[in-house]
Amino acid sequence: MRIFLLGKIASITHWLEDAAAAFAAEGHAVALGVTRRPWVNLAVESALAGPLAARLVSRVRRFQPEVILAIGGYHVPPAILAALAALPGRPPLVGWVGDLFDGSARDAAALFDAAAYTDSALVSRHETLGFKAKALFLPHAVDPQASWLRPAVAERRARMAFVANPTAHRCAVVDALDAPITLHGAGWRPASRVEHEVHARRAAKRELGAIYGAHLAALNIRNEHNVLAGLNQRSFEPCLTGAVMVTDDQPDLERCFNPGVEVLVWHDTDELNALYARLRGNPAQAAAVGERGRRRVLAEHTYARRLKTLIDALG
Repeated sequence: MRIFLLGKIASITHWLEDAAAAFAAEGHAVALGVTRRPWVNLAVESALAGPLAARLVSRVRRFQPEVILAIGGYHVPPAILAALAALPGRPPLVGWVGDLFDGSARDAAALFDAAAYTDSALVSRHETLGFKAKALFLPHAVDPQASWLRPAVAERRARMAFVANPTAHRCAVVDALDAPITLHGAGWRPASRVEHEVHARRAAKRELGAIYGAHLAALNIRNEHNVLAGLNQRSFEPCLTGAVMVTDDQPDLERCFNPGVEVLVWHDTDELNALYARLRGNPAQAAAVGERGRRRVLAEHTYARRLKTLIDALG
């Protein structure tokens, strides 16, 4: 298949690059249309959206894709979406959306043939707002051949790793832990109760395999600013290394995993502390759960599976 990808390059999650690499590894022809570069001033890029739209239209005409997929769809400049949507005889134009939105996204949604959401509550929001495009649930995904993957170390550290930016909710959870964990992310500071290992910088994508592969478990705490019911990329990527995912309960979790069997779930910090203590005392159990999670992710949560779901939905 010929796939034209639109979106922001060098984001924290590397969503655009990961999708491109995964689709290419599956044998698809992939072309990138970069609509945002974090090192360029946003006002400058907005002013240049018109000329960029014309260049992207020209590239799409030459490439002749079978689908145009806009990663982070509602963040693509409207001028670019409008120009691509107006192309005569164009292929389906789809937005893949992972962040909260409101009625201001209505015009962008109207340009898509379908909007795919990583969070089922965003599908509901799409419908409540009366957006006309077809909506579907399409969670985040992994690339099983990702370049950042590394073999897990023979003996993992008996602690959890958490790779994320701090938010008020996340900091409150981390501050309530009874035992130390490893923290990676710009803005983390030492906690008051426990001496965590803090790496107060953004972890590069290439480092993730080494981080997750060296730890007993990977902690996940939702970002209260952009998650309603769904799972983030951190819900899937650590599983590739066999680290057991220790995650807060989310409504979409049972749609993607068997909780308690493939991932471990907590509902409050008391439960999280008890769960963490059990894991440290029984690393063999942690390894078994991690392996079941790894198999589930490889079977059902790859970009190849997401592409099939999307194409089936487009009919």
